[in-house]
Amino acid sequence: MKKIKGKPANITKWITGKITTKNNIFDRNRIVVCEKLPLIRIGAKCFMVNETPDCKTAAVQINAPSPFQEGDIISINPNGDCTVVWEKNSCHNAFYVTDLCNSKCIMCPQTDGKQSRYDECLKILDCIDLKNDKNIGITGGEPTLEPEKLLKLLYKIARKSPNQKVHILTNGRNFEDINLVKNLSNIKHIDISYGIPLYSDLAEEHDFITGSKGSFQQTIKGLYNLAQYKQKIEIRIVILKQNYRKLKDIAEYIYRNLPFVTHIALMGMEYHGRAETNYEDINIDPYDYREELYEAVRQFVRYNITVDVYNIPLCLADSRIEEFCRDSISSWKKAFLDKCSNTGTKLPFKCSNCRKRELCSGIFETSFTQSRHIHPFL
Repeated sequence: MKKIKGKPANITKWITGKITTKNNIFDRNRIVVCEKLPLIRIGAKCFMVNETPDCKTAAVQINAPSPFQEGDIISINPNGDCTVVWEKNSCHNAFYVTDLCNSKCIMCPQTDGKQSRYDECLKILDCIDLKNDKNIGITGGEPTLEPEKLLKLLYKIARKSPNQKVHILTNGRNFEDINLVKNLSNIKHIDISYGIPLYSDLAEEHDFITGSKGSFQQTIKGLYNLAQYKQKIEIRIVILKQNYRKLKDIAEYIYRNLPFVTHIALMGMEYHGRAETNYEDINIDPYDYREELYEAVRQFVRYNITVDVYNIPLCLADSRIEEFCRDSISSWKKAFLDKCSNTGTKLPFKCSNCRKRELCSGIFETSFTQSRHIHPFL
């Protein structure tokens, strides 16, 4: 997410509001960007200024041009840290509802946390109109750990933007509770789909990757409960050293046992958080599993199951699956190797020279390391 450090004044709690350069006193959700504090300060949640604020109004001083755009939603904490939580012109917006999770996946890019963010997400929803957001996400952590708050958020989305498409990223374990699935299926005027991970066709291997014994059986039961209520299901398979040789077996398992699945997402890793901590144990360069990935894609196509490849640069994938590779990395953490590697070493090439750059997923700017095989198509 876009972030900038500012100098706060009179900010005692988190402030969430809409960036604007227009001091419209009738908009109570605005954070006004201006050179200096205006004489009329009625109603604004906060002012973002270039000079030291000297008043009792909530304000934050920034010493550089604002990186935020008109209409972006940002959060400001009492330390003056300003973070974009919703980009007006992005197609990758999501409600990050919680740090909490009941799994400990060995390649999770998130850092461990104990904070629920549902209340902040409800404030964000108050600030946006959703007209330009064809698809929005709900992610975490694990969103279903607070089912009542999840339902509240979804009902509010349904009231604010009927027929809105919402994609929920979840490990699916809590869907073993059929009542939760029933309650979610009762939400009308909203198009919900679920992205649920399956890392192996064997319980022991899946549970090892999730760091949670019994998670495989819970997820499978949850998938069947969702299918009973005719919910849309995507299976997500993050590829790592522990499962890259099993991709065809996973495809076979899904075909034989989960015929209701509507979409498969084969995904490269983001080397951040727990994935960075466990790097030596889990790392496998996408270049080195090109053949296994190709065979898995071919298997899903043979079974007439829709499949896409995410987070893998085109230069690291077999050319035979290029049509399945998606420009998928969220805009705020997507990057290309144009100047130097993440170690500071000068590169013998620039991704800016690549003729396939506009079609490519790029790389995770958040990853602490990148493949040594990245190269441009000239």
